[in-house]
Formats: sequence, structure tokens, C-alpha cells
Amino acid sequence: MAAPGVSAGETLSGVHIALVIIGGTIGMAVFLVSAQIGGSLGLQRAAWAFVAGCLILAVMGSLTSHVGATTRLTTYQLCAQAFGGAGAQLVNTVIALSLIGWFAVISNTLGSLSDFVFSRLYGWQLPVPVYIVASSAAIVVVTITGFRGIDRIALWMTPAMLLLVVYAALGSVDQVPHWNRPVEGATPMSFSAAVSAVVGSYIAGVIIQPDYSRFARNARHAVGAAFVALGLCFPTVMFLAAIPGSALSQVDLRGLLLAMGVGLPAFTLLFLGAWSSNVLCLYSSSLSMSTVIRRATYWKVVVTIGVLGTLLALVDAQTYLVNFLVLLGITIPPVGAIYLVEALLLRRSLKAPAADASPALPRITQWRAVLAWALATGFGFAVQNELLAITGVSSIDAILASAAIFLLLNHRRITLPFTGDKEYA
Repeated sequence: MAAPGVSAGETLSGVHIALVIIGGTIGMAVFLVSAQIGGSLGLQRAAWAFVAGCLILAVMGSLTSHVGATTRLTTYQLCAQAFGGAGAQLVNTVIALSLIGWFAVISNTLGSLSDFVFSRLYGWQLPVPVYIVASSAAIVVVTITGFRGIDRIALWMTPAMLLLVVYAALGSVDQVPHWNRPVEGATPMSFSAAVSAVVGSYIAGVIIQPDYSRFARNARHAVGAAFVALGLCFPTVMFLAAIPGSALSQVDLRGLLLAMGVGLPAFTLLFLGAWSSNVLCLYSSSLSMSTVIRRATYWKVVVTIGVLGTLLALVDAQTYLVNFLVLLGITIPPVGAIYLVEALLLRRSLKAPAADASPALPRITQWRAVLAWALATGFGFAVQNELLAITGVSSIDAILASAAIFLLLNHRRITLPFTGDKEYA
């Protein structure tokens, strides 16, 4: 199911694109990740981890946004150019599974938090699964409306969520006991693992950035939106979100809200922010799986993935959050590096399709791309376990390894004329 091009009337400004990106990064997830990293490293080291991780996201996000805006291709179409038909389906399945995992983590936390708040405020004694299923059903309905529905949510929610993060940080900054000391009882974490966790917290969003940036008016709008959102706003938000946890010695979101004494308005913002993030997860995972399950209509794919994510949310998915993020920070970045090398260095004349047309995509699996991905992922895990290293940060090393291996395997193509329609030599 290849998406057609984008007409001039469908394009959006860089501000709109930036708000959508920020809306995907801010919310309940940022409190979960930031509190755990801040609690494990202490605020001072955590700040450097946030900066390093977000810089990786910003650079890659700017590149993927540039490619999406100039080619008007979806993530699947770009992956198909590099990995071939079956290879792209494998990549999209992995990306979709990672997004479903995020959907489950946020939905589970959202259900637990809803039960925690409403039982204390109103004495409601509803089972947690009721909250999970109800919120997931609402998310499915919104996602079916497509990108425009997501855009409207982001425009309203992002400023309010930013205000909540700033309010929580300012209200607790004076209570921080030690800026460089971990929170007692927090799970120990190395600096490399923390950077990989930051990268993993939004790397799937960076890889699928063309799904949104192809709607940008031009490449300048797309790149500016990605860099501002990921390179400036995201590390700032993560640091501010980590302050309340360190100040109140809490890394659990329920305990943090209780210690902060926040009421229904703050919970409502967290709820809607998580809702916005999950809509983005469901939308992009549905786009990815639509390329694998070709005979199913879009709304059926959305409903199916929503049901799968909801079922996963019912089994305490957030328990494995940090390990899940580190896994994503190693396995997903090489995908982006490979399709960026393909689009920017090997197929430089790749052009955007007409608004009512879909580009021809290679059907033969490009095993060199699959091999580069597998080897780079293995290298990343070796770095994570301190067996090998380039920079010492597993997510960065996985990116560098994938780009180098892919270029090495395709060295003959680099010397060929860039016609844009060359297949593998």
C-alpha cells in the first residue's frame, strides 16, 4: 500500500510540524523516562545524557525530515528503496512492534495513574483494565481520522503540557538535595545506557519522521522544525521533567504526583498528553503495518494494532521500560542511517512523486542493507556490553557502524552516475 505524493494544498508550516514532533515527545512518557534517568545518574550527569541523546535525535531527525520533505515519500517507501520489498516489510514490522510497545507502556501507565487519581479524589474503585480499554478505544477513534486529527490535538496540547512541565520544575527546584547524587533506590544505569535510553525514547519517531515531514512546505521548514523540537525543546523538557523526581526522591510517576500534591487539572494534562503520544504511535505503526498487510483497509489495521497494544498494556509493560528503550536505541537507529545513506548518497536524484501518483518501488530484497542492519545491531550490543567501542555510546556506534558497513558493501555504486533509478550493481 504505497501512499501517493502530497499536493500543495496539503502542506503545513514548520511551526505545525514542530508542534506535532514536540507533542510526540512530551507527555507521560517524558516524565517516566526523565525521572528514571535523573534518579539513576543524578541531575548533573543526567543533563549531559539528555543533551547527548537529544543531539543524536536532532541530527538524525533533521536528516530524515529533509529526505521526507524533498522526496514526499513515506518511511516505508524510503526503506523500500534501501532494503527492497521484503526487507522493507521486515523493517516496518520491527518499527511497528516498537511503536506498539510504546503504546502499551503509555496505556498501562495511563490506566494505573487514572485508577490512582480517581480512587483518591472520588473514591472510584474501577478495575485498572477498564481505564486502559476506555482510553485505548478513544485513541483508536482519533487515529482513524488520520494526520489532520493528530495535528489538531498537538496544536492544543503541546503548549499546555509545556506549561505543566515548567510549573512542576519551578515548584520543586528548591527542594533538590543534591544535583549530582542519584535518588536512593533508583535502578543503577551507566551513562552509555542512559544516552541510549534517551535515543530509544524517540528514535522510532525520528525514523518515521518522513511520514510527517513530507507534509512540510519545503525542506527548510522540515529541518528547522525537527532541530528545534528535538535539539532544543526535547532536552530542556527532559531536564525539567527530571527535577521533581530528584527533588522529591521519586522515580515512580504515581508517587511523584502524590508527593507534588497535583490535582485533577494536572492529571488531565498528563492524560491528554499521553493520549496525543499514543495517537502518534498508533498512526505511524498503522502506516507501517499497512505496507505488510496490504489487503486490509487502513481503519482495520488501526483497530487491529489498537487491540494488540491494549492486550500488551494489560500485562505491566512499563516494568521493562528502560530495557525496552535501550533495545530500541540500538536496533532502530541503523535503519535510519541506512535509508539516509541510500537517499542522500546513492540515489541523490530521487524525486518526489506527483500528488496523485506513487513511485515504483524495488521488489527484490536488498540483502546488503539487511546484512548491514544486522551487523550494526550486533555491534551496538557489543558496545553496550563493553566488548567493543568507537565512541562508547552504543546508539552512536550502531549508527556509525551501519552507515560504514552499508557504504562498504555498496562501494561500487558510489562511483556510478547518480541517476536515481539505478539498482544494486
